Amino acid sequence: MNRDLFKQDLPRMSMVDMVVERIKTLLIEQKLKPGDILPSENVLAESLKVSRGSIREAMKILSAFGIVEIRRGDGTYITTSVNKKLFNPLLFKILVDTRDYRELIDLRAMMERGIVDLVIRHATDEDLEELSRVLKRMEELSTTEKEGHAERDKADLEFHKVLGRLCKNSMIENIYSFVMELFAPTINATYGLEVHRQLLQALKERNVERAEQIIDQHTRIWCQVNGIQY
Repeated sequence: MNRDLFKQDLPRMSMVDMVVERIKTLLIEQKLKPGDILPSENVLAESLKVSRGSIREAMKILSAFGIVEIRRGDGTYITTSVNKKLFNPLLFKILVDTRDYRELIDLRAMMERGIVDLVIRHATDEDLEELSRVLKRMEELSTTEKEGHAERDKADLEFHKVLGRLCKNSMIENIYSFVMELFAPTINATYGLEVHRQLLQALKERNVERAEQIIDQHTRIWCQVNGIQY
């Protein structure tokens, strides 16, 4: 790989940040691609005019984000698949910020409307059977006593994760999964079972308009249960 590829002119910033920024830029420009092996520490340090220590720290950061994979004794590679680590920094930022559920509700509702459209377009009848199995599990758990509620809520969350997977877009799936993790503590499957039944039926009928109406209904129910004006 051409070592001049890593040269750049940037405003003043820390050496580590400069290395991270350069890798990010090369990825955006698609001059670096999944599976590419990066030059050695020595070559990168020389190209970027930084110390080997700065390269090493930058690679640790990029590895923590899931952007590179450090293979001991082999080299450092750009990862070849979507990695949930990429969303951890955003998740932690929202966790420590003052959370505005109205903004999160807007994000979730917007995503779910788009997701049901993609599911209807791309998911097969066999794919939808996976949602049916999760819904059946929710229904079975709804007949149990109080100790089954936690498991039913987990099944509710699983329903949404499967829904995200069936849109067959890995970027959307991962972002949606991240959003649903934020909602996980507030999920109460007691109030969502019938809505999930209706949503699954709309998906099976390939009825986008009906599916979107049910998403809006689900949002209103969640707000009422959690005492949020929306």
